[in-house]
Amino acid sequence: MGNWEEAKMISRLDPYMKLLQCFGQKEITAVEFEEKYLKLYKDDSTDWSEVEFEILDELFGAVDAFCSDPNLRKEGDLDEVQLREACKSAWVNLRDLASRLG
Repeated sequence: MGNWEEAKMISRLDPYMKLLQCFGQKEITAVEFEEKYLKLYKDDSTDWSEVEFEILDELFGAVDAFCSDPNLRKEGDLDEVQLREACKSAWVNLRDLASRLG
């Protein structure tokens, strides 16, 4: 992959990286993150590589399993701490991917 394609790949991950960073730094709540991530992911028509897609799709699964209300949370649902952990893992994986390509 040439430098132009690498830069394009990295920049198309920017919205995800920025959103993950905002949540990780507690600039937005878990509910706000959930809403923003679901919209970003569902509206995204990017032709992701398999590695990129796996990271983003795994995070989608975590966001989908998030339940903000402890009274409604069932087995298998994630609380805010678990969602934050999933986000941190995704952020690290995306950052590492971008650094290998950039």
